[in-house]
Amino acid sequence: MKNINKTKQTFTSLFVFGLLTYILFNTKDLLTIVVVIPFLIFSLGLFLKNIFLILGKKNLAKIMEIVYVIAFFIYYFGFLIYWDYVAIGNKDYMSVVLSLLAWFGGLFIAYKRYSRLKNK
Repeated sequence: MKNINKTKQTFTSLFVFGLLTYILFNTKDLLTIVVVIPFLIFSLGLFLKNIFLILGKKNLAKIMEIVYVIAFFIYYFGFLIYWDYVAIGNKDYMSVVLSLLAWFGGLFIAYKRYSRLKNK
């Protein structure tokens, strides 16, 4: 049953990777490219992680999990930077103050995730 779930995740992530690659190469809009790239990295990392798990290469799967986690946090904190940049440009300082909750939450989750990956 576990291998069936890994196989489903593998094919799903491969499909998403293919779709996002198609979108990436057929768009000229910079915002679309910026939004698509992190999800492209997520799907590739998940695909490779599952392939390595199916093949029994746990060390390589762990590396792909780290790539996946790093890509997620780059996207998360990049969004927060953009949010704060726009809020400061619009002189909406209340949004900047509210974003501090997201910053602290993200940093806490990143710390917990890092310590979990380090202990594996």
